[in-house]
Amino acid sequence: MPHVAKKTTFGRYVSGMTYNKTTDKISVNWREKGNKFSVQTNSSEYDYVVAAVPFSKVRLWNLPPYSSLLSRAINTMNYAQSCKVALHYKTRFWEHLDEPIIGGCGSTDIPGVGSVCYPAYKINSTGPGVILGSYQSGTLARSVAALSTEDHVALIQRAMIEVHGEIATEQWTGNFDRQCWETDEHQAGAWAAPLVGQQELYIPAYFQTEFKTVFIGEHTSYTHAWIFSALESAVRGTAQLLLDMGLVDEAKTVTKAWMGRWIEI
Repeated sequence: MPHVAKKTTFGRYVSGMTYNKTTDKISVNWREKGNKFSVQTNSSEYDYVVAAVPFSKVRLWNLPPYSSLLSRAINTMNYAQSCKVALHYKTRFWEHLDEPIIGGCGSTDIPGVGSVCYPAYKINSTGPGVILGSYQSGTLARSVAALSTEDHVALIQRAMIEVHGEIATEQWTGNFDRQCWETDEHQAGAWAAPLVGQQELYIPAYFQTEFKTVFIGEHTSYTHAWIFSALESAVRGTAQLLLDMGLVDEAKTVTKAWMGRWIEI
């Protein structure tokens, strides 16, 4: 936070990037939050752009004429879907059942629920608690994402009653949080899930800096769906950027400090 707070701009809806052959720089184009219907865009020019935006969103941008392979990756990379519903209860009643549940995750055969997770912090403490009542991924996540928020939350609360008994009715505060990544306007998918052949075909394209653009994010990594994947891609992208700038020693330092030892420089 101290490093980026004064350098971060919010409220801008990016619509694309434009490469300037004369200046050999790239511009980021956007519209202000309250001016989405404007035909004109604002822009700022940079030496490089490091884009951590998922391809599920980048594919809606106006972009430079990237290579056929990179363009294909942006336009066709497959994404998985997932939904989560968290429910707020007056007490951590699950820790005081006849067969107490002390942290961890389990699963149920109730359709559309998936995994149920219990907080592992402040075990046996007083006060309210939250159950991740549903963590559903895959095809079923697409089905529950189509439900209204009310219907989805009701489905999961009924499941909690079926699993734990009427105490789940007595203890529920009515508060909840729901997140379906496929319908999130900033994400449009939970994580990259390459179709057969996409992984091997697309990864080499990410190692090439085209039109002063470096793409990072878990979708550009060797593994997907994990924070490690995002970190690994950031190490690769940073080293790639530094090498493009001729800063070889700095690139070596980054790979050694941030676990990118598989990168040979």
